[in-house]
Amino acid sequence: MAEHSLENPVHSVERALSILEALGQKSQGYGCTELGQLLGLHKSTVHRLISTLQAYGFAEKDPHTDRYKLGIKVIYLGLEALNNLDFRKIAIPYMQELVEISRETVQLAVLDGGEVLFVERDQSPEAITVNLGLRAQFHCTAEGKVLLAYLPKENVINILDNHEMRQYTINTITEANHFISHLEKVRTQGFAINAEEMVEGVRAIAAPVHNHNGKVIAALSITGPSSRLSLERIYRLVTVLKETCTSISMQLGYRMEPAENIPER
Repeated sequence: MAEHSLENPVHSVERALSILEALGQKSQGYGCTELGQLLGLHKSTVHRLISTLQAYGFAEKDPHTDRYKLGIKVIYLGLEALNNLDFRKIAIPYMQELVEISRETVQLAVLDGGEVLFVERDQSPEAITVNLGLRAQFHCTAEGKVLLAYLPKENVINILDNHEMRQYTINTITEANHFISHLEKVRTQGFAINAEEMVEGVRAIAAPVHNHNGKVIAALSITGPSSRLSLERIYRLVTVLKETCTSISMQLGYRMEPAENIPER
């Protein structure tokens, strides 16, 4: 009997998804043999699954190298997923206003697999030389600190256990207990600061966005060069940043507690 008739359909889906994840991690793509070795699958199984993915536009084959890469359909689905994030649509006009006020780059981020994923960005009209990627580490970013600060402690410990706290600058927090204590301060004051912890010469502040249940679903931040974002200016911008986050949150159905935390210096 043919192999595909014996295989559990759920296993086929799992294997197809593992192929897509692998293709997304290597821009040069993979051949069937290489993919099979990587995933522990027989070459014929990989070929059958990836041919199906190719037929539906989720994978494509380079005719010159015979290597497979992610197909354009993945991009369409990713864009649709972003467009369906209601909080992102609601946040955009507030972000534009915050850029006008601060003259710095404003970003909206979520937590994805223990990493910070930026789902929206409005660039500063002023010059900024640092390259701002789509993903960043949680421990050295203001957004990551905010997103972890409101998680249950056991969730935070699990993330810390499974992700390296790499040192990027002399200011990067790399010790887990120190980081957990730092998150308590973030939660108390309602905002986080990236004090040149990922890139020297770049600072950021971030505050939480809540949904109707009060859950923190995103972090909104202001990022700029240290020459413009002095600590004194950061503490002036905290108020407007938190007010913006509250406005977005209330649009999502969130209702504030009677008393707000006063920022600590």
